[in-house]
Amino acid sequence: MNKPYFRLGDWRRNVLMVAAAASLGVGLPACSSNSDSQTGTADGEWTSGNTSSDSYSEGVITEMTEVQPGQWKITAERPAGKEQVAAVLKHFDGKVDTLQGQALQKQMQDYSRAYPENRAGGTGMMDILMWGGIGYMAGRFLTPNVGAYANPGIIQQNNGWRSRVAQERGQGRGFFGRGFGGSRTSPSAGIRPSTSVTRTTGFGRSSVRSTAPSGRSSGFGSRASSRGFGGFGG
Repeated sequence: MNKPYFRLGDWRRNVLMVAAAASLGVGLPACSSNSDSQTGTADGEWTSGNTSSDSYSEGVITEMTEVQPGQWKITAERPAGKEQVAAVLKHFDGKVDTLQGQALQKQMQDYSRAYPENRAGGTGMMDILMWGGIGYMAGRFLTPNVGAYANPGIIQQNNGWRSRVAQERGQGRGFFGRGFGGSRTSPSAGIRPSTSVTRTTGFGRSSVRSTAPSGRSSGFGSRASSRGFGGFGG
């Protein structure tokens, strides 16, 4: 039996192609629309996952210097962008490290489990870090410990920043740093607030429903210049 062959552009050929496409459920406009819809959903989920209005609007960068082996002081501190939380560590031997992301989160979690309250007389790295701006954001104290700072002027110059953090804490915002792991199941990123802070302000009791950003974690031990955070010099 001879099969009919149609010239390109023949109307009967076009009818057959349309019919075949319809039977297969193929439709270019629908396919394009579906693709756009999927892209829009993915973009929406990405934006939603990384725009966390429940965390503090500012972060903090703290510079700590080991003035004697095992004895640390906060030598500089400044407000930073949203969820930018890090400690620049200047060791006694001259090495400079940066502690941030999941490494910072874990050390803070471990410290808060071991010590329900900050150690007032401690001089170790985590003792001093928890008395700095990072510890303040995590609800570890309400009144700064002057002894943790090399210069009391550093505390005074950040009074405005602490006031803004305290105000946002009262509005239900919580502590979360870039690169931290896990979901936001508490305002303190799994770091236990001081019992006195919880008792006074209620910080740490309520849950936050938002999902944590998936940002890349940053480890402790990477060589870094303190200039990398814009402005400590050294």
